[in-house]
Amino acid sequence: MPAASALVARLSLEQKVRLLTGADSWRLYAEGELGLRPIVMSDGPAGVRGIRFDAARPSSSLPCPVALAATWDEQLVHDVALALGHETRARGVDVLLAPTVNIVRTPLSGRGFECFSEDPVLTARMAVAYVRGVQGAGVAATVKHFVANDSETERRTYDALVAESVLRELYLPPFEACVNEADVALVMAAYNSVNGAFMTANRPLLHDLLKTEWRFRGVVISDWSATYTTVPSAQAGLDLVMPGPHGPWGDRLLAEVKAGNVSEADIDDKVARLIGLARRVGALNGSTDGDPSQHLKSASRELVDPALLREATVRSFVLLTNRRGLLPMRSGAFEKLALIGPNAVEPQTQGGGSVRVLAVAGRDLAETLGEALDTYVSVHQGCVTSATIAVPHDGSLHDPVSGETGVRVEVRTADGAVVSDARFPTSVLTWWDDLPAAVHLPDSEVVMRAKYRARVDGPHVLGAAGVGMLRVFVDGTQVAEGNTELRRDSVQALSLPPELRVPLQLKADRDIDVRVEHQPAARGPHFGFATLRLGIEPAQEDDKLMADAVVAAAGADAAVVVVGSADGTESEGYDRENMALPGRQDELVRRVAAANPNTVVVINSGMPVLMPWADEVAAIIQVWFPGQAFSEALADMLVGVAEPGGRLPISMPRAEADSPVLSAKPDDGALVYAEGLLVGYRGYDRKEKEPLFCFGHGLGYTDWTYESLTLGSESVSAGEDLSVVVGVRNSGRRAGREVVQMYLEGSDDEPDRPLRVLCGFANVGAGHGERVEAHMTVPGRLFARYDEHQREWVWKPGTYALRAGRSSRDLRLKAEVVLR
Repeated sequence: MPAASALVARLSLEQKVRLLTGADSWRLYAEGELGLRPIVMSDGPAGVRGIRFDAARPSSSLPCPVALAATWDEQLVHDVALALGHETRARGVDVLLAPTVNIVRTPLSGRGFECFSEDPVLTARMAVAYVRGVQGAGVAATVKHFVANDSETERRTYDALVAESVLRELYLPPFEACVNEADVALVMAAYNSVNGAFMTANRPLLHDLLKTEWRFRGVVISDWSATYTTVPSAQAGLDLVMPGPHGPWGDRLLAEVKAGNVSEADIDDKVARLIGLARRVGALNGSTDGDPSQHLKSASRELVDPALLREATVRSFVLLTNRRGLLPMRSGAFEKLALIGPNAVEPQTQGGGSVRVLAVAGRDLAETLGEALDTYVSVHQGCVTSATIAVPHDGSLHDPVSGETGVRVEVRTADGAVVSDARFPTSVLTWWDDLPAAVHLPDSEVVMRAKYRARVDGPHVLGAAGVGMLRVFVDGTQVAEGNTELRRDSVQALSLPPELRVPLQLKADRDIDVRVEHQPAARGPHFGFATLRLGIEPAQEDDKLMADAVVAAAGADAAVVVVGSADGTESEGYDRENMALPGRQDELVRRVAAANPNTVVVINSGMPVLMPWADEVAAIIQVWFPGQAFSEALADMLVGVAEPGGRLPISMPRAEADSPVLSAKPDDGALVYAEGLLVGYRGYDRKEKEPLFCFGHGLGYTDWTYESLTLGSESVSAGEDLSVVVGVRNSGRRAGREVVQMYLEGSDDEPDRPLRVLCGFANVGAGHGERVEAHMTVPGRLFARYDEHQREWVWKPGTYALRAGRSSRDLRLKAEVVLR
């Protein structure tokens, strides 16, 4: 196999420059001179979408990344990521744009669910496992978003002002670990600036740190439309501009090279890195590095194993409280169960934005719980939270042509020619960059048709949502028309498209014909897309919904209340305004708990919510955005078939004001990281604030006794790793798993530094009465700090404490080690 430099030498300057910008939104250019086929990319931190949403080929929907991190299980995350890699390969995708390894800096982060944790050690361990899994299937992983991309507000323009020591100790370690330990294939440069330079043109961080100091040998890719310059970005270390074919490189970069403003040697290095990527994924004459059998599409599994997803999902659930030992529930113990809450009716299994997939259908929650508990389950919404009219999931929408559940969608060109005519199983449609052939926004038209059969008599509301011109017809009569506008961020229009609402008076079991005509006008300044959403639901009043729920709770043996984020509440493109549950959900929980002491609250959100009723309910479970296996996993946990295995990867405050970092909003374009290192539990500890639930917290169905903490050495030298063994015993009544956590405390009490930091953890299992040892290695670098004046890591001799326990606030054993 010729060396990359020899292959680069075959190409003209024009051929080389052409390869450095995408051919379209998801593919790179082919190059016949090299035998290079197009490399295909897809979003996918929680499931691989492919180059388009394909109704005929749904994707596996994984627990969101913060949920995967809640397992604190590197092997499990590796196995899930490996399965995702195989599915990615089966779809003909070479590069997965995942994982997101940014730190959860604030609980208001709109995209926090897509990250792993507020802690760099936990994030790094999960990220390395994820990257190794994906790349084990022959797919190239992409760590993103490099770096300090911790706010969705003004995300394309803000300048993160953050000290180098804080970058080095808190925000950069997950990226560094993926480069040095997992040999990640790509690093994505973020939209934002850091300390005055856009990340796509930030030479100190891309060239000097990533490529020179860390010796990263892969490709630096831009976030989509994040490259704003030609010469600065080319000189900074960026290798690939996405999407294409238009952008600031191409002919402009070619001219700058010919003018001597950009070195051709820099161009050669970029192309050589792309050739290396092509070899890794089998895009260069079908060849790959390593074992070719690992990379054959024919050997790839089409979907992630549902049993693996079910295990990962229940292992991600965090049991926050279990007063009176209500959980687990014994199957058959209750005659009636009231399943209550807006998220019981419409669970939020995914967050919003580019992470979203057209998912494999999950099981009905009420039916699944009824089977597992062997009881009658009644369902009650309780209150309204969604900002848009609900999409029917009860089979009441039908394609007027085939009669099957779903809608009929036609796409017409400006001259009226039909270029696409197909049934879709859902009335939520998105074409992201890969529109049907011959469609040219905003001249084309999308027509959605359906028959709707109401289940009850009375007033209903129809909602048609999209960006552009919308016309709504019912039984052939136009009932609404409007021209909606693009919101602040183009991605926001996908998660929360502006909506036209139409009141209707309907009869039960009688079909109406619904037609929505839409002329998309959503080609924004960054990339083009079209989205269309049709919802219909009975008009509902909160007072009646809540009263019905309370009556049902009072008449049941137990109540399970599923509350959380509404559709579109948490998404890429914008941050949350506050931490309160949407609508009247707090009131709903309190009134149900007052009516039934056996009330279990299930929180279905990606980021923390306020829980003013926490002391009033029997149990609280955090289930995150759980993916397609939500129903089965929750049933397994409630009846005790599986133990809740999750521990919190983020802190949960009692009040918003308690959070060490709350606002995600830049001030006059600047986002100042004034808190320094004191993010998450580090800030709570230093400020002596008690969170509602601390970092690392999580209950199981058994008890554990911490018996011994043994160090491999009483002293270590600078940079030397330390082995640690913790002995724990299952002192409860059943087999279970424990996450043994280790924290390092410094020798000085400096107010701008954390009191303690996570330095290791291990997942162990044991039967009743059994003793097991948790083996950990504390990295030598965690004893160091970064000195900005010397521009190097320094180790301060002294005595350090190691504390082992169940969480950052439940530390049961202590040992000391001397740093020489």
